[in-house]
Amino acid sequence: MAPRGLEMQFMSDPATRYLPASVIGRPRQAAFVALAGSICLSLVSIAASQILLAGAAGGVLWLSARPGGRFPSFPRSVALPLALFFLWTVAAALASADIALGLTIVKKFYLFLIPFLVVMLFSGKGTILWTYRALFAVAVVAASAGLVQFALNPHRDALNRISGFMSQWMTYSGLLMLVLVPLVAYAFCLGWRKKWWAAPLCALLALAIYLSETRNAMIGTVAGVVVILLLLRRWSAIFLLAALLAAAYLLSPAGIQQRLRSSLDTNDPNTRNRIELFETSLRLIGDNPWFGVGPKNVSIEALRYRGSEDYPDWMYQHMHNNFLQIAAERGIPGLILWLWFVGALGAGGLAALAHAAGAADAGEGRFAGSAAVGSLAALLAAGMFEYNFGDSEVLILFLFIASAPFAWRLGIAEKDPLA
Repeated sequence: MAPRGLEMQFMSDPATRYLPASVIGRPRQAAFVALAGSICLSLVSIAASQILLAGAAGGVLWLSARPGGRFPSFPRSVALPLALFFLWTVAAALASADIALGLTIVKKFYLFLIPFLVVMLFSGKGTILWTYRALFAVAVVAASAGLVQFALNPHRDALNRISGFMSQWMTYSGLLMLVLVPLVAYAFCLGWRKKWWAAPLCALLALAIYLSETRNAMIGTVAGVVVILLLLRRWSAIFLLAALLAAAYLLSPAGIQQRLRSSLDTNDPNTRNRIELFETSLRLIGDNPWFGVGPKNVSIEALRYRGSEDYPDWMYQHMHNNFLQIAAERGIPGLILWLWFVGALGAGGLAALAHAAGAADAGEGRFAGSAAVGSLAALLAAGMFEYNFGDSEVLILFLFIASAPFAWRLGIAEKDPLA
């Protein structure tokens, strides 16, 4: 059994250079670091992140082949809908007009190794918190990169917003959203006073999202934080959050206030764009309810269902909505399977939250569970206005957050891999 009692610090403490004591053996340490690095570097470089993910997967395969090597399996409640969603996606690709194009989506399922690897490598004591702390440290750099961009050119328009290390501001703000929401859960579950650095880091991430002017990420962040506060029954914090949001709006420059108000203005060009995509997707899904038009085919087929010639073809590259995009690509059954999958992830977070009530290490369990459910709420809320589930960087981070509660429950049950 792995040694216990490691007390890890963060930020300035030199002990952060040590791995959790439960990660025993150099091969497993290498696999653990590769997976943690893949998760953290999703904020910096998708190429580096995927290379490290491949290293982690290779390490697990090598460890599994060793005599006595064994790992816990991922719960069937999540593995089954994921497998069915994958199979339906392949069927939708085979039924599409461009089969070769549709089948290119299969390679994206490589990222869905993350939940299985997290359970295999992160069920040891301290591994989840260690990874989150590393993630928070990388988020400081990622958020700061965007703030530097803004400082160098504060007079930006909606098509030239800050993006940090990412090529697109949607990805940048979506990643910061999925760091800020768990950070709030971390501070409430483990103590704001003890984690003195959490408050300034929350402010840094919130500022970067605000200056990116990405409305879907703002909505998702608020939704995720509110869900966490409700789960943790922090009623006074909800009123404080409402006051902070009102103050932020009132103190915002006129341009940002106008951008926020335009979300409700049907005469605003950007709002009309989204209405056009919404109506187009309904017509497309209505004609292709079973298998959709196939993955990667929406940008081509949607042009036949457009309601107006006033918009450029590139606007129809996707439907800017998770639910509509998945249904358009894979049909209504595909959407149902996807909802089953993400619902099972959310149920795992709630189960960890409930299980933490009687656990010795309740703070970590409450954190992992509430962070997972809050992040799911953030992803879905933001995903009403953006196809963020199709963003590889965002998906990597979300899959880690959502699968961490399963690893925590295995660790509490003392089912340590290779023990």
